[in-house]
Amino acid sequence: MKKITLLLCILLLGSGFLFADEAADDYDDGYVYKANGTGDQYLKIALMPLIPLNFGNKLNVGGAAELGYYRFLTNNFALGGEVSASFNVTLGNNALTMIPITFGVLYQPTYGKFEFPVNVNAGIGYQTAQNASYFPSFALNAEAGVFYRFSEMWSFGGEGKFLWVPEWFKDSSLNKDGLFAAVLICARYHF
Repeated sequence: MKKITLLLCILLLGSGFLFADEAADDYDDGYVYKANGTGDQYLKIALMPLIPLNFGNKLNVGGAAELGYYRFLTNNFALGGEVSASFNVTLGNNALTMIPITFGVLYQPTYGKFEFPVNVNAGIGYQTAQNASYFPSFALNAEAGVFYRFSEMWSFGGEGKFLWVPEWFKDSSLNKDGLFAAVLICARYHF
């Protein structure tokens, strides 16, 4: 009789495990997962072709690499900056190199695992071409893109970029506006 009572007690206590999974599925604490929250940050690395827009055939398509950092103030707004290094070869086989350092604001709505960043940055840059350098130059860029959040820490995607790098001199007849476009392939590390 003692063995039967012990066996019934074990079966009765163990039967709760059969229903535990269903009870856990019904639990709702009201928390809604958001891809980005206040204080979240990310680092961005990007490679791109740099396409000159207003140089005619005097400047060939070049290349650039970019590093960026942003920190979210809200779920959608972030502040941050970017530094890039680029080169373009001129018609006479000289190199135009630019290193703009910009800071700005980013707005990023999300839909599921897709993120759509739009940002505007302004700053200064360093330029060299044909044994002449220009510092500090003004730099302004605007970017818009789409990213897929592969995991909690990584997102991959692309952006379109417009870059304006003017050169202003005391003699205004020497002023130039460098207009460039780029298509970025990017990876972002979120933390």
